[in-house]
Amino acid sequence: MGQYVRWQAIIAFAGAVLLIAYLNSIAIIKTTVIVPAEGGIYREGVVGAVQYLNPLLAEYNPLDQDVSSLIFEGLTRENGLGNLEPVLANTWSVSADGRVVVFALRQDVKWSDGVPFTSDDVIFTLDLIRSPEFPGNAAWQSAWQSVKIEKVDDYTLRFTLDEPFPSFLHYTTFGILPQHILKGVSARQLLTHPFNLSPIGTGPFKLQEATNRRLLLTRNPRYTGQPSRITQLEFKFYPDAEALYRAFSRREIDGLGQFTPDTLARLESAGDAQFFSGVLPRQGIVYLNLQQAEALPFFQDAVLRRALLMLVDRQAMIDAAMGGRAISANGPFLPWSWANNPSQPYPAYNPAQAIEILDAAGWLDSDGDGIRDKDGQPFAFTLLVSNNPVQRRVAENLAEQWQKAEIAVSVQSSDDELAQLKARQFEAALIEVELPGDPDPYRFWHQTQIEDGQNFAGWDNIPASEALEAGRTALEQDQRIAPYYTFQQIFAEELPSLVLYHPVYTYAAQDTLKNVQLPLLTTPADRFKTIKDWYLLTRRVIESTIGEQFLKDE
Repeated sequence: MGQYVRWQAIIAFAGAVLLIAYLNSIAIIKTTVIVPAEGGIYREGVVGAVQYLNPLLAEYNPLDQDVSSLIFEGLTRENGLGNLEPVLANTWSVSADGRVVVFALRQDVKWSDGVPFTSDDVIFTLDLIRSPEFPGNAAWQSAWQSVKIEKVDDYTLRFTLDEPFPSFLHYTTFGILPQHILKGVSARQLLTHPFNLSPIGTGPFKLQEATNRRLLLTRNPRYTGQPSRITQLEFKFYPDAEALYRAFSRREIDGLGQFTPDTLARLESAGDAQFFSGVLPRQGIVYLNLQQAEALPFFQDAVLRRALLMLVDRQAMIDAAMGGRAISANGPFLPWSWANNPSQPYPAYNPAQAIEILDAAGWLDSDGDGIRDKDGQPFAFTLLVSNNPVQRRVAENLAEQWQKAEIAVSVQSSDDELAQLKARQFEAALIEVELPGDPDPYRFWHQTQIEDGQNFAGWDNIPASEALEAGRTALEQDQRIAPYYTFQQIFAEELPSLVLYHPVYTYAAQDTLKNVQLPLLTTPADRFKTIKDWYLLTRRVIESTIGEQFLKDE
């Protein structure tokens, strides 16, 4: 009898052990999850090659901007809504009169070679920007030219302005260079310095290899922010869009940061890519040269400028010339800006009414040559455009639409459109303008910017200039709204140039790249703001188990 009981106990114990094991196995199966893992190399294809891996010189090459954004950081950065976020700055304060700005810098930052980052690096970079020989962004140079810069200590800086300038803080986003590497280098020497292909930064990645076929970046081990799960980035160079498309189709690359509308259409039809899009803070605009009254009399009349805009079907132009990668635009401000007045009316597409305006103004085809004229002057002009194929298609589409109303427009491509704009050597010019994070449009439309600034149209309007002055000097944002609303009203009545669209940036990636989300963009390079969340690899882990809880309760 005892032996029988003993065996019964053994069997019961064994059964209990098996039950626990079974419950554990069920729990593990049910609660095992796949999570992102560190590692992997992300490969992006680009047409062209790198020129300057220097944030002060990267303005005109998209690849330079992409790579510089991963290697370098500024005191601040824009969040896409016109607001600033701290990066190398810890905090900042503005005096009551708006003239003194004090920055407290982070004290835990090191350059990728291990040298501490200090206020000396900021001052060194600003000295380059303020130099008369600075070859980079002229707007930065102008904004900092008269600012008094003081080093309070290794991690505190004081900037004193001649007068209140609320937009000033938006000029603190420039990438900062290491003084200990470039000390003694002049602004002009930056263009040829070896640093441009061997950069040292404070950002999340550092350069490991640069050849004529690729750039290889690795995680910066001294980066103090959240590291990327992806440990390496490779930018592979291709000769043209077709080679880039083939590389993506063969999965030689994981992403495309730039491509033509034709390539986008092929990728969409193939169905092998995932796409991410965002509106860029830029505007496509046709500048009308208002300073050539004798040669271009039709540009002098705001009513005729209105007719020109009403002849343009912007959505049809966007669909035909840009593959739909833009949204229609009105006015001088971004539609999501706090300075924009959403109730301000602008002329809509209405070719019938536009033709009535032209006829009533006396611009008729008097000699039957298919071109309107008045007093012996034909309604004809040249539209300048860059060699960018998309921009060229937009210009040709505009010319075709105006031609339907018997306005003759010849499209002229330029290798250096900006130089011709600066020299005012154009009649009309199509260009994409990058709008600043702070909505201050002073440099584009104020009277003082006609000769040497960016008022390329030459719009000389006193009430508009006064509104711009009031908007840029008011200390509080809510005090700036009224003058900017006034400016928009004047702009809508006068239409000194023709605002057409805001471009949409599209990014393509293989389905192996996970958790990509585009932030609000200031430039295409901003797609890398969220790279810390991207991943290529995964692993399986036990989140929690019923069995563990069961044993714990026991």
